[in-house]
Amino acid sequence: MIPPRPTVFDGMGAAITAAFGNVDAVFTIDGVSQPAVRALLRQRRDIDLGDEGGQAIEGTRHTLAVDARLLAVPPVTGRDSVTISGITYRIGNRLDDGRAMLRFILDGDI
Repeated sequence: MIPPRPTVFDGMGAAITAAFGNVDAVFTIDGVSQPAVRALLRQRRDIDLGDEGGQAIEGTRHTLAVDARLLAVPPVTGRDSVTISGITYRIGNRLDDGRAMLRFILDGDI
């Protein structure tokens, strides 16, 4: 259960996705497609050291941020998916900032 969000953040998630949203996302939760929501898709490059000899390993992680009030019920889990531009991705993890946004780590090539 997600605790109630402070009222000072009311409308902030919608304002962020309206200003910076770059995709429309359709979440499938428990096999049921939800209405499309505006979201902010970001790509982040991570560099880490591997086990053998400190070899640098580079990877790309994709995150999708949405207004938390749009997906508060039902909760989205790692068993669910999201469709962006006709391509479906599994949700790898969900991060909640406790204020206005939910961030999802996406699995798959984007």
